[in-house]
Amino acid sequence: MPLRRPTPDAPPPNPRTAALRLLGRRDYTTVELRRKLIERGCDAEAVDAALRGLAADGLLDDRRAAASHVRSGIAVKGRGRRRLKQELQQRGVAAATISELTDSVPAEDEEAAIERILTRKHVPPNPSAADHRRIFQQLMRRGFPSETIADVLRKRRR
Repeated sequence: MPLRRPTPDAPPPNPRTAALRLLGRRDYTTVELRRKLIERGCDAEAVDAALRGLAADGLLDDRRAAASHVRSGIAVKGRGRRRLKQELQQRGVAAATISELTDSVPAEDEEAAIERILTRKHVPPNPSAADHRRIFQQLMRRGFPSETIADVLRKRRR
């Protein structure tokens, strides 16, 4: 049964049940889950109590949600560390956890992600100067460090 936004005359959902339904789809951080439940009309105190219970049961874990985000961000979505840090900050993850997880990403993983993007976009080994700038800027927006981008583009020329 999907969660629906409450109508004015409908009672608010049980916070724990609503949270479990959301967590059944993907990992959420505490901040995200709290925001979603309050948007659905749940009482803030009841939400906080439900979230404490879920965390105590091991069902809500900000570190696990952040680690999953980092893994999929690098491997699937082709994002660099800088962009992942911004996204995790927006998701309400603690700064220490963000630093720990993003610093643990090997440079080789970022290089491989850049290479996959270049292959998917059919970038030739020797792009024109204008194409080189455009590609470089696109990769910078994805959050990759400029040194890593330059290294990968240089290696492709060989």
